Amino acid sequence: MEKAAMYTMNVIEIFDENICDLIINICSSSQMPPEYVITLLLPAIEHFLNGSQIRTNTGTTTNISFFTTIIGYPSVNKSSATEAILSACLAIEKHIGIKPEESRINCSATVESLLTELKNTSPRLIQIWDEAATLLQSFDLYKQGGAAYDRSIMCMLYNSSSVVKRQTQSGNITVENPVLNIAAAAHPVDIFSCVSGEGDDDGLMARFLFSAPQPCIPLSSEIKPLDIDEPSFTHLLYIIYCFNMLEPCDVRRHDDESQRIIYTYSETALKLYVQVIDNIFDEYTLRIREAYGIDQGLGSILGKAKVQISRLAAAIHATSLASAVFDQLANDDSLPGYYEKSKPIFDLLKRAIRGFKETHNWTVISEATAKSAVVLMNYFVTQKKKIYTNRPVNETLDEMKQIFKEKREQQETLEKNQVLQVEHRHSNTSRRISDGNEQRHPEKIILLAKGIRIPWRHISLNHGGFKAATLHHAAENLQKEKLGIIWL
Repeated sequence: MEKAAMYTMNVIEIFDENICDLIINICSSSQMPPEYVITLLLPAIEHFLNGSQIRTNTGTTTNISFFTTIIGYPSVNKSSATEAILSACLAIEKHIGIKPEESRINCSATVESLLTELKNTSPRLIQIWDEAATLLQSFDLYKQGGAAYDRSIMCMLYNSSSVVKRQTQSGNITVENPVLNIAAAAHPVDIFSCVSGEGDDDGLMARFLFSAPQPCIPLSSEIKPLDIDEPSFTHLLYIIYCFNMLEPCDVRRHDDESQRIIYTYSETALKLYVQVIDNIFDEYTLRIREAYGIDQGLGSILGKAKVQISRLAAAIHATSLASAVFDQLANDDSLPGYYEKSKPIFDLLKRAIRGFKETHNWTVISEATAKSAVVLMNYFVTQKKKIYTNRPVNETLDEMKQIFKEKREQQETLEKNQVLQVEHRHSNTSRRISDGNEQRHPEKIILLAKGIRIPWRHISLNHGGFKAATLHHAAENLQKEKLGIIWL
């Protein structure tokens, strides 16, 4: 925890001024580090992107979804962060007419229940957990095999699988084109127990973005009051929602998957890809090659990062669109304040977005956004290195190669020693078997007795585990072979 907290998120380098002001306003008044809010905000942004996708640097499209977790000890306002995101989501659902029983904010206790909700309520859900232990322990509600099955389904949900099925004796569930986002708050022990055990061989926890910042614990005189003239997360997320609804007035329509909004990179951003994102992609790939078979935790983290970086670019782009709308409203002196969440305010935002979409190529991601995605991805990779693998943060590829070379040599030496130990044990076992075979001959007891004339009483007392009748029979055999005489 302490090592991870040493590395902070450069908020100014990631978001523009409007979004930074919004985040800092909420964090300062609620005594939260900005890392908490931003990490939990990502799944909410993706949830209101409403199934939109991004075309990655490899030319493939992927769903934009996140599993994120903030980590901290008790009484550091993790709950304030989850509540800020949850309240904004609920306010938007209330405005667009989603009934509480049809809410897209899910809290299923089992994967089976989650899939049922994805099928029957909506294929796009968000989970916001004040205690991540509730989510993590849900995989232990079944016997070990069942838990592994459920974990594999969660991996499929993250991987943007077009169809997810759960087939059991009790029934079958099939969900098409599901999108799940998870935002959770956790105690250190909950996360460490998950990432350190053998149960994460499937890489489920490597899919999560972790943030364990230094907590904000100010004195009363250091707490800044909330600036009620600034917009809120509700306004931010509602703008993102409106940008990504093809028919904003019809929230219950079934989207044609071919009509999904696809975000792409601008030409300058694509050039930047060659210079920056492709470079970081290749850097991750080279490290994965080195880590393969030696450090699977690091390999898994970097493998996921190659996809997550494009998802982050889409999220940051969504906030930049909202910021542009805020600028437009500010110029018209109609920027909503923090508590202004009436229907006229939502209608005002909707009209501003319609006008913006008509005059801007708003699905194209800029060069600046691509750079910001690299900065944010590196922050999360750093956090996971310290939490998940406890590796050096700034090691070069050559340093990593040297470390892995030493590990390979140590592993080879260990394997050789294990072979020698096995051979030694086999040798000792063979000797024991040989000795045991000799000891099973009762004649040995008689012949090894000291003296020329040995009283039978002495042989009886030192019988070696043989019965008297067996020893008598052995003595008769020795006499027949002229190796001794029985004196009665």
